[in-house]
Amino acid sequence: MLMGLAASWRLRVDAALHRSCSWEGNKLLERTVLGESFSVKTWREDCLDLLSSKASSSDGILKELAAIVDKMGFEYCSYVLRVPFPIGSPTVTWSSTYPDKWLDHYFSHHYLETDPLIQQASRDLAPVVWASGESRDQPEFWEEARAHGVQHGWALATHGKFMTTGMLSLARSHDKVSARELSDIEPQLVWLSHVTHGLISAIETKEWGADIDHRLTERELEVLRWSAGGKTADEIGTILGISARTVTFHITSTLAKLNATNKVQAVTKAFLFNIL
Repeated sequence: MLMGLAASWRLRVDAALHRSCSWEGNKLLERTVLGESFSVKTWREDCLDLLSSKASSSDGILKELAAIVDKMGFEYCSYVLRVPFPIGSPTVTWSSTYPDKWLDHYFSHHYLETDPLIQQASRDLAPVVWASGESRDQPEFWEEARAHGVQHGWALATHGKFMTTGMLSLARSHDKVSARELSDIEPQLVWLSHVTHGLISAIETKEWGADIDHRLTERELEVLRWSAGGKTADEIGTILGISARTVTFHITSTLAKLNATNKVQAVTKAFLFNIL
């Protein structure tokens, strides 16, 4: 979940991305999302090629994403990602093309922890369509957003590998997001959300898996599963028909492979990295 963000979490705000997008002559410039010649398959292939070409950095991905959604009628976009590492002090990264003054105001008022859009999107599986003048929750927040040109938008929370969670948020300063508009573009927006999550989370989680050896033996996995169930070394030994000393040997080996200091941390890492 994206709610309840701790102050100790690392936050990077890439406001420098503001309106600095270039499509580099990509075919997408020649297409309109709602035009008769629009092909979802071709559009997706072009988008994936474009976003993947910038997959060395979250900043590069968001720059190209901003250009894509601009053609779909949105002036601003942002992507916030929560990575559950280090364990006990998760990391949050944020890239955005929202107005600089709004970002300064947003973070100076610590809105990341109370943002009603993040709270709603983290609870709902469906996309959230919002208008700053129509929300009853935290009216002061929405009034301030509207004053900075952030009036109408769309957002979707996404979930991925290693228990990462994220949210793509799109906004504009005019025109309510209509039902007809959504019927035309929402499938593409949902697809973009998941692609963006996959690309950015791969970048942000890369370093956290570098110190892990995923190649646990079958016996080590057995011992770890029983440890996750709260069994002691003696109990595990009885269940598996081996000595408690042998169980301890396998636990020690597992701790080394997972770069963990104790069984609790080893089990947590194993779940996060889909080893168990």
